[in-house]
Amino acid sequence: MKNKNKIIAIAMLTAVSLFTTQELGAATVDIGLFSTGNFLVDSTSTVANSQSAAGITINTNVGAGQNFFGNFTPASSWASYGFTGTLGDYNNANLGLVMSVTSQAAPLFFTATIYNSTFEIIQKYSASTSGLTATPTFVALTPIAASAGPGALTGNMVFELGWDGDGAINTTISSLQLNSLDAIPEPSVASLLALGAAGLVALRVRRKG
Repeated sequence: MKNKNKIIAIAMLTAVSLFTTQELGAATVDIGLFSTGNFLVDSTSTVANSQSAAGITINTNVGAGQNFFGNFTPASSWASYGFTGTLGDYNNANLGLVMSVTSQAAPLFFTATIYNSTFEIIQKYSASTSGLTATPTFVALTPIAASAGPGALTGNMVFELGWDGDGAINTTISSLQLNSLDAIPEPSVASLLALGAAGLVALRVRRKG
């Protein structure tokens, strides 16, 4: 009887271990920082901005078409970050910006464009500042249909943010982030699978007994 209980206990511990492993696998990856020294803002950007260790801050009245752009340093390949699609078609729904908004007259839409080092478009994305507060938050970037270009995910990546409307805003953009949480089973699913496996082991032990 003691041996049976030990086997059941081991099975249950294995289930918990599997669940914990799934939980620890959830992660986000900063694939580009907008802080000083990590992103070089091009001097021809048309929206007023300041840069610090926190990222790029825009605290002004912005107009439709105004933008900032520049390149991430050092140069690196993003091809290993799980982007989906063929060359020039990186419709990764888990890509987003970590942003905070101290104040805004109204939510604003914007377009984010990623280029390669020779300014070939890789992909365009849309998003808005709706619901943002002073707490840095992951803002998902939605791929714009038919916006993919011939650019490849190599070299010194160039990023551009262009405002699609007019209004006053005080926002800080901290990083370009890949959120891999969606690639991990939901806790409820993972726990059911793990506990189900443990139940089968326990049932077999009891039948043999």
